Amino acid sequence: MKERYTIGEVAALLNMSPQTLRFYDKSGVVVPDYTDHKTGYRYYSYDQFCYISRVKYLQQFGFSLEEIREALASNDTRRFRAFLRQRRKSLLEERDRLDGLIQDLDWYIDYYGYLETHDYNGLPCRQREPERYLLAEPFLPGESIYGTAGKRLTQLQHSDAFAGAHFLRCHGYLLDYDALMAGKVLPTHYCIHLRQHPSIDHPRLLTVPAGDYLCVQARILTEPFDGRPLRRYFREPKAKRLVLANEYEDNFTDFQDCVYEIQIRQEPGLPS
Repeated sequence: MKERYTIGEVAALLNMSPQTLRFYDKSGVVVPDYTDHKTGYRYYSYDQFCYISRVKYLQQFGFSLEEIREALASNDTRRFRAFLRQRRKSLLEERDRLDGLIQDLDWYIDYYGYLETHDYNGLPCRQREPERYLLAEPFLPGESIYGTAGKRLTQLQHSDAFAGAHFLRCHGYLLDYDALMAGKVLPTHYCIHLRQHPSIDHPRLLTVPAGDYLCVQARILTEPFDGRPLRRYFREPKAKRLVLANEYEDNFTDFQDCVYEIQIRQEPGLPS
C-alpha cells in the first residue's frame, strides 16, 4: 500500500477538486500528512481519506469549516455527538420556520385568488367560516372611514406588545349591523387578521366565531352600497349581528378602490 498520495490522486478518489483540498489545508481543517517545502506539493496518507470524507459529509449539514475544525480537533466523540445534536435542533427550528413561510405563501396564493374563486356576480351567498382572530382598533366619533383608525392600528400592530404575533395581510372593518340594514356603511372598528390568537391578553384582540355567514362583495369605500335588500335574508332583522368586511386587494396602488367581502353572521351576537 502506498504511504502517500498526491493531491490529484486524493481529489480523484473522493470526487472533489484539488482546489477544495487546498482550501481545507488553508483553513486548518485537513492539513496534508506531508508537504514538500521545495516544490510545495501536498501529500496525504491513506488514513486521511476517511477524515476528508467526514469533513465533506458534515458540510452537507450546513456546518462551516471552522465549526468542523473545532469539533473534530477535540477528538472527543461525546462532545462531537453534542455538536451534532445542536445542529439537529437548529435544523428542526429552521424546518419549522420554512414550514411557516410555506403556509404563509399558500395563504397569499389563496388570498390573491379569492375573488376569482368566489365570484358570485354581486349576489349574496352563504358560506361556512372558521374561527378567526382580529386585532381591532375602534373608530372615534365622527372619524373618517379611511386612514384614521388605520393609523392607530398600524402603530399598535408594530408595538412591542405584538412583537411575536403572526399577522396576515388581510385588513378589514367591523360594521354596524343596523346601519348596514338601512343601506349605510358605518364602521365600528378597523382590523387586521392573525393566523392564531397570541398568547397575551389585550383589549384590542377579538375572536370571530366560526359559523355560517351571508356574504356579499362591494367596493364599500368608493361606490354606493345598498344593504337594505339584505334584510329579507334575516328573520330577525333588528337582532344584533356581527358584520365583518374583509379587504381583498385587486391592485397595489389605489387601496380605497379594493373589493370588500361583507360577511354577516347568521346567528345573532357580537365577537367575544
